[in-house]
Amino acid sequence: MDLANGSVIDRAELALPQKSQEFGLSQFLRTSFARTNIVRISKDKHIPWIKGNIWIVVNGFIKLRALNDNGEELILGFLGPNQVFGEPISLIDECDPYALADSKLLSLSVKEAYKSPSMAIAIMESLSLRNRYTELNLAVLVEKKVEEKVKRFLELIATEYGKPLDGGLMIEFKITHQDIANAIGSTRVTVTRILSKLQEDYWLTKTNGGFFIIAS
Repeated sequence: MDLANGSVIDRAELALPQKSQEFGLSQFLRTSFARTNIVRISKDKHIPWIKGNIWIVVNGFIKLRALNDNGEELILGFLGPNQVFGEPISLIDECDPYALADSKLLSLSVKEAYKSPSMAIAIMESLSLRNRYTELNLAVLVEKKVEEKVKRFLELIATEYGKPLDGGLMIEFKITHQDIANAIGSTRVTVTRILSKLQEDYWLTKTNGGFFIIAS
């Protein structure tokens, strides 16, 4: 990663994303307790925002969103396997988590989560990853040109959650043009125009399920 020159990621490293699976939650999710407390959430379904409840993503992809005072959607982030979210660890009173793909989530109370010191450490590691993601997302927002914001945002998502394929990374879940616009503070019309240009420039290919970013 190189933020000094304004670039969020090195395009040459696109095929080597650093995944959150490296963290300690992956071991906990293989325990009998975890396997018996799994909740299956279908694609395009909302996830309850329950007071005192923590969710851990076992597999799938989740979009965290909320509404501002004008009723407009705010994108708070995207989550993948072994990442945590929920009311006890959020500063937002009312979030509306949304499944971008068929997902499995582990639901547990704060008391259950912190009974085990190793579990508490694993959650802190996952939150540290979220903090890293937030910092990188802020680096996206300081880009002056909207086209660069779109590119850096997609690179960030692809690096974090993309599937390595020959020639680049595949974002397998659907991100709408409006999602991108909300995330970077732009408009859907502008994002649509930029994505068309990026396809013409062979920077990315749009698929039915998502985006394929071509490594240079």
